[in-house]
Amino acid sequence: MQRVLAIGGGGFLMEDSPSPIDRLILELTCKPSPRVCFIGTPSGDMPEGIEKFYSAFPETKCSPSHLAFFRKPSRGSVPLASFRQHLLQQDAVFIGGGNTKSALGVWREWGLDDVLREAYASGILLSGMSAGAMCWFETGFTDSFWGAGYQPLPCLGLIKGACAVHYNMDPSRREALHASIETGALSAAIAIDDFSAVLFEGGSLSRVYRWGSGAGACLVNAYSGKVLEVCCESLLLADFPD
Repeated sequence: MQRVLAIGGGGFLMEDSPSPIDRLILELTCKPSPRVCFIGTPSGDMPEGIEKFYSAFPETKCSPSHLAFFRKPSRGSVPLASFRQHLLQQDAVFIGGGNTKSALGVWREWGLDDVLREAYASGILLSGMSAGAMCWFETGFTDSFWGAGYQPLPCLGLIKGACAVHYNMDPSRREALHASIETGALSAAIAIDDFSAVLFEGGSLSRVYRWGSGAGACLVNAYSGKVLEVCCESLLLADFPD
């Protein structure tokens, strides 16, 4: 089964305490000690993000590793000469947040975009937060152009349609998304709040999770010339026991 877990915001990169969404990633692999690889390209492989990954995914719970294009090799890093082989042996791959457009450019130069498509086809759980959520869709609604406002950006195309993240935290993002749908620049989008995530299975929306007050996700479409938001049913994630 091909699966993508798109996180609107939250998890180890945003929360100071253990998050239920991080533990859900491990559970979804259905492995006692899953192999999990973190890719922090959207943030330029910031060391702080890599450190937070290893804190949230310690060796006591999984077999963690990371792929970094901008940093010298360090403990747990994947050799760039053999990253394809490594990634295709993982149970889950997680993409961090940052600049979606810049990350896609780096991935295409290195051929990582094709490897991620192979990983998806082979049934490896693909996940990510913010830029790491939008990248899996045909289109991400992003501010990666910095200074040009929110715009549609062609992405990897594993999931049909468009995706917007941090939806409940930024009114200007919501307004810009509605305007893009009104003008026909986008036909529809799934909008994911902070502290919520959407699971796609076989390319179709399967489940919405939330672990924050008022969080969730909605489908944003145009009907009879008006933009409507249809809220998705969601499952509340309680804290998992250690």
